[in-house]
Amino acid sequence: MRSTLAVLAMLVLGCASLAHAQSPAPTARPNIVVILADDLGYGDLASYGHPLHRTPHLDAMAREGLRATSAYAPSPSCSPTRASLLTGRYAFRVGVPAPFSPRSTGGLRARDHVTLPQVLKSSGYKTMVVGKWHLGDQPGMRPLDHGFDRFVGLLYSHDYKDPFVQTPEKLALWDGEQRRVEEPDPATLTGTYTREAVAFIRDRAAASQPFFLYLAHSMPHVPLAVSAAWRGRTSSLYGDVMAELDDSIGQVRAALTAAGVADNTIVIFTSDNGPWNAMPDRMFGRDIVKPWDHGTPGPFRGGKAGSYEGGHRVPFLAVWPGRIRAGLTSDAPISVVDLFPTLAGRAGLAGRVPANVDGLDVWPVLSGATASPAERTILYDNGGKLEAIRVGPWKLRVSVAPTGAGAGPPLARRSPGEGGNGPSPAERVELFHLLHDPSERYDQSAAHPEVVARLRAQLDAENARK
Repeated sequence: MRSTLAVLAMLVLGCASLAHAQSPAPTARPNIVVILADDLGYGDLASYGHPLHRTPHLDAMAREGLRATSAYAPSPSCSPTRASLLTGRYAFRVGVPAPFSPRSTGGLRARDHVTLPQVLKSSGYKTMVVGKWHLGDQPGMRPLDHGFDRFVGLLYSHDYKDPFVQTPEKLALWDGEQRRVEEPDPATLTGTYTREAVAFIRDRAAASQPFFLYLAHSMPHVPLAVSAAWRGRTSSLYGDVMAELDDSIGQVRAALTAAGVADNTIVIFTSDNGPWNAMPDRMFGRDIVKPWDHGTPGPFRGGKAGSYEGGHRVPFLAVWPGRIRAGLTSDAPISVVDLFPTLAGRAGLAGRVPANVDGLDVWPVLSGATASPAERTILYDNGGKLEAIRVGPWKLRVSVAPTGAGAGPPLARRSPGEGGNGPSPAERVELFHLLHDPSERYDQSAAHPEVVARLRAQLDAENARK
């Protein structure tokens, strides 16, 4: 009898153990921190080859997580890439063709689009955006309309003032729907954003509530500005700005550690586009901005406002202790447009991602499960239209001649869909093999007409799809 009871007891315990093994304990949803620099080039970090810039905290991210070498901003200017980050769609599909000027009638309208912060907030996340918004300054287009619980920052770029941009609107540091500081000193912006981000992390961790922090720095966009504590630390003003920006990332990560949530937080750092290395003449009024006040595209051709690699290829670092392998380098093509489905998936919200997103869940790349480049399509949105396409190693670029040397991105003063200013220049078609020729020096279109035809058909089909 005793032996029978013992056997039964062992069976019961065994079944219970098996059931426990088959039903893993629920994992806490990760906190998410996305840090976006403004106009920072692919080659601006020490971990991406810059010989002078001191970026120890960003270099630590590269050692402790993923460093991507084929990461793309979907557009080569600020408002479009920010729209893509939040919606998971290419900007020309959501009515964001170019940077919005103050009091513009255009913007990212909350009633028309589902955003990442909306999805996260609806499932219990606390959400905050700190820094530069630049997706419309009118009601219905502001941060609190798009699923953010808190906003502290600027509604557009800090150069939207005399002598750079002629506008009757005065810059202000906003707190929610209130103007908190009129015409803030740009030298205070990095420090202000950092303090607000750190306070948000501390408060949310104390409340034991998952959070999404979108920290959109204004630097190193011109006019360059740095606090007194960081001025003169390096060999250039740009280097000083980079050093203070790097310190901000260090403070944010230290706050995560101090709050005890670093191990359950995904931290991503990237840029909205490449460096503004061909600024228009309007930026040089009163000798405030110097022609060399910009970063470097590294080995790539071009920069901001163009569809060569230098305008779109950006640094991309991701850290999540225990989930993203330390020291991982990936050349798999990924895009900022992938952040919505990827981050929603890690929060267990894949089913809430709209079916029409362009981005992919690239978690296999971030985690290291996919080591080689995926045969996926990368699209290059520029000025409200797809101008280039990459599939595997091949990139087709279909463009028009620039209207002037160094022409910057247009300001979107019209509503999307309004007419242009005249006839377009002649079309230019170029084909590059990015693995053989990453600097895009050798046009292969004449030698491979079949590749041109295939990619052109795909590019035209994507341009026609909204």
